[in-house]
Amino acid sequence: MSYYYGENGVLLPPFRIIAATALAGAAFHGVIPWKNRDDMAYESGYVCGVVVNNRYSVPVPNMSLKPQLDLFAKHAEAKPAASQKESAALKASKDAGPEIRDLFDTNFNAADIAEWELLFRDAPQYNYHFKRSQIASAFDRPLHKKLIASHAFERLREISFLGAIDYLFHPNGRPANIRHSRYDHTIGVALLSQQYCRLMDLSEADRDLLGAAALLHDIGHGPFSHTLEPEFARRFNRNHHQLTNQIITGEVQLDLSVNHLLVKHGVDPDEVIALLSKKSSHPHASLLSGPVNIDTLEGISRTKTYVHPNYVHCHPRLLLEAAVKLDDESLKRLDKFWQLKEDIYRNFIFGPMCFATDHLCREFVVNNAPDFAADDFLLTEKAFLQRHPTFKKFLFSLKNRIELDGVVDAVDQNKFSAAAAILEDNKTKVPKREFHINADVDVKCFADLSKRYYEEKNSFLRRVGSLTDPAQQAAAASLFD
Repeated sequence: MSYYYGENGVLLPPFRIIAATALAGAAFHGVIPWKNRDDMAYESGYVCGVVVNNRYSVPVPNMSLKPQLDLFAKHAEAKPAASQKESAALKASKDAGPEIRDLFDTNFNAADIAEWELLFRDAPQYNYHFKRSQIASAFDRPLHKKLIASHAFERLREISFLGAIDYLFHPNGRPANIRHSRYDHTIGVALLSQQYCRLMDLSEADRDLLGAAALLHDIGHGPFSHTLEPEFARRFNRNHHQLTNQIITGEVQLDLSVNHLLVKHGVDPDEVIALLSKKSSHPHASLLSGPVNIDTLEGISRTKTYVHPNYVHCHPRLLLEAAVKLDDESLKRLDKFWQLKEDIYRNFIFGPMCFATDHLCREFVVNNAPDFAADDFLLTEKAFLQRHPTFKKFLFSLKNRIELDGVVDAVDQNKFSAAAAILEDNKTKVPKREFHINADVDVKCFADLSKRYYEEKNSFLRRVGSLTDPAQQAAAASLFD
């Protein structure tokens, strides 16, 4: 098979070239280094961090630009917000029916569902997965197209959104559903950035800057996202914030083109880093750093699909519009979203199933420490599992080992000393976040949302119970069928 050098500094097989050019509006010919349309003919390209001159003059075809596609736009004929099954649930809510339970016991009862239906009755469809053709049409800024086509961004296709849990539990509980990736999540965040820039009528420079920050905010995530990152941070001082900064500044060989693209299109890499590290003085910095930021709006809405398959409508575009409009109805929507965020963190992200999965995977790395290296953090998950087949076998064995009702127990911090002898070998600290709303704050702009919504972060202790009981293993396995 022939391979071609791309602007992202890696060797690419033909099918990757075709896919990349579809996104970047680029062209290639034979084994010539492919270039973007606006500078193909004579300029130099970056190949593995080294400038390589294009010795050939390749004619650029005259191609009409496709009209921009807004993936958040409302459909011409809006679909009903609730299916027949959901409508039945809403009808039952009038009689204050029994609380609806799901796998994670998220405490959303019929009254909650009815309230969501009223607040989000005009919610358009949002499937959380984007086709290449849609992405190519949705982004009209040349910088954004080229960042999406870069090797570092393409790598996010094989980085799971929630980590190991994506391999064990299918969104909406349906095995046929595609698991979520950091790629799709980042595209969603970037779409929200574009929507915000349109609503606020921002300049082209701000559109480039905020869009680039949105596209690069998760660019440094390692295999299995937050599942294994604590061990990489502890053992090798590597985390996704650090790698993100190194990719943006061009300090890591994973992809040297990102820094080159930012500089070429007049975007200061240091300003992008400042936006992502919440140190920017930009007037719209709160879009990425406030409590109701575009990363949170997209991420929580996406995570909702794991635990609320049919009942809760939480469209990120409508939430962003609410955060800009800020009338009474908008604040009601945002208040409900803030409650959902607390519910998702309490019962799912820090809940028994995710906790047990992440804890056991980290424990495997600890017990097999010599097998892992710092450079593993740069791999895709497919490459990681190929390099570590024992971890792959262990990961999929968790389906038969996790016992949701007894595998984890919360430990009262005040009573821990009495139980120290019992928990000494298997205790672990779990984050805890409490979300609050200060309804007395006068919210006049997007940045004021940080005064209305705030959270407290602390932790509590949990222990992992016995995983050896065959009956418990069988009961746990049945949950994943």
